[in-house]
Amino acid sequence: MKKGIKILSVPVLSIVILLGFYFYNAESSDQGPVQPIRFSHKIHAGEDQLPCQYCHSFVDVSPNPGIPSVKKCMGCHQHIVGRDVDYDFDGTTINIKNEISKVREYWANKEPIPWTKVNSTPGYLRFTHKRHVKRGFECAQCHGDVVEMDQVYPAYRMNMGFCITCHTENAKDHEELTHLKDCLTCHY
Repeated sequence: MKKGIKILSVPVLSIVILLGFYFYNAESSDQGPVQPIRFSHKIHAGEDQLPCQYCHSFVDVSPNPGIPSVKKCMGCHQHIVGRDVDYDFDGTTINIKNEISKVREYWANKEPIPWTKVNSTPGYLRFTHKRHVKRGFECAQCHGDVVEMDQVYPAYRMNMGFCITCHTENAKDHEELTHLKDCLTCHY
């Protein structure tokens, strides 16, 4: 092998590896941000069958879904103290009652729960949940099977390709597709 080819193969291999990481689909990841309270969507949305809009109450009227306030949590948890049992929360053992007591502490201290956003959009994008909810899209289409998640994580890599694919697959006709692919539909 020639010396020039050997020297060139290291950077090319490095680029291929980096591109692999870049295009890695978060669908297979079960990591989400560490939250101040181990809130289980699997229990609330799955077992208890609370609809997403119960807690994310602004999703159909606002650009943002709304992160539930401590007051919203306490609407139920002033009466529900939780089971004093160990629970396997994605490989970590937690006590449900202890996690609910954290909610009660925030309430008693009149402090908001400092939730970390799981999905966010860049500032140059004008995304609104409202349009998508009114169109009839289910939350799971973008957020994955949340009812099976304890810790919510980005189920899909929501990039421009993800959105354009969805717009293309769901346009009613060519005219709507033209509108949905117009830059100013999302970037205004």
